[in-house]
Amino acid sequence: MKGIATLLLLIQATAIDTGSHSLWAFATLILGDTQFPEFSIVARVDDVQVLYYDSTARKVISGTQHTSSNGDDIIQKGADIVIGDMYNNMKRISHRAKIVNNHTEGVHVLQKLAGCVLENDKTSPVMEWDAYDGMETMSYNMHDYIFSLEWEEYMWSKSRLEAVQKIFINVYRPICNQVLRHYLNKEKNVVLRKERPRVRLLQKTIRDTGEVKVSCLATGFYPRHINLTLLRDGRQVPHELLSGELLPNGDGTYQLRRTLSVSAEELRERHHYTCSVTHLTLDNKLDISWEPGEEPNIVITTIVVILVVLGVVLIFAIPAIVICKRKLRGSQTSLEPVYSAARVAEKEDTASHSSST
Repeated sequence: MKGIATLLLLIQATAIDTGSHSLWAFATLILGDTQFPEFSIVARVDDVQVLYYDSTARKVISGTQHTSSNGDDIIQKGADIVIGDMYNNMKRISHRAKIVNNHTEGVHVLQKLAGCVLENDKTSPVMEWDAYDGMETMSYNMHDYIFSLEWEEYMWSKSRLEAVQKIFINVYRPICNQVLRHYLNKEKNVVLRKERPRVRLLQKTIRDTGEVKVSCLATGFYPRHINLTLLRDGRQVPHELLSGELLPNGDGTYQLRRTLSVSAEELRERHHYTCSVTHLTLDNKLDISWEPGEEPNIVITTIVVILVVLGVVLIFAIPAIVICKRKLRGSQTSLEPVYSAARVAEKEDTASHSSST
């Protein structure tokens, strides 16, 4: 613990107007024989991996592509200390978990998620969650230390709880805050960039049922925090009626789609639907509206079909016209000499006849 505390004197925090950013460490401890490392950690600033460690390689690997900068060596040394402390803590928790669940064989997994959020240059409390075989066992947010019901028998005493709170407040919170600032400054070209979302409202009719799937698609935006909602007659559609999730694009940006199924009965009621998007790159919220109606769609479809047919006709008609004109010109040219020769021959015959007379 003394080694962790000394980091506070070595790491220099840089003030950055950051908006909202986070640092999360995701640790996994595997109990039992597998082909995977027994212990591993991935640390991410927002969606950028900055550090990786596993018990097979036994070294901290930088996840960034940039060259080393001031403070990197200190961060790596500090990471070694934090990783060792986290590993020992998870080993103790896993021992408890095996006893509580009477696990003596098989493969079991203990996972820990810990980190902090920097909101407009103000850091949040350190937050932490533990889970054993996918079941949450403990959560912590600096003010509360709560075991799930399965772990009540291991609740810490009041004095022990106060000691842990002091450690989180005086040690882990400053470290999380300063490491987050360090990587925000180092990776600012990536994590501090801003890309505006491109928004479209799509619809697809299901022929068998007559229902229409209305989708609001926002894509190409960064950072990934976005608020995308569908409104029916100005009221927000309940979240459970919508489908879709945040997905990454190949260029490092994100996309989010929200889809609502509108039944044939609802279509006849002619509700007004709005796709509403807010993002930090937008000065105001962006709204795109849609009202169901078959007639406009039929007219548009008919016009498109007519244009396509005319286009196909012109493609084949123009070459045919050109060929016909060429044939016609060729026919006229080949007939002219024959006609001229006939008139000349006729004159010669007349002249011959006169002279002989």
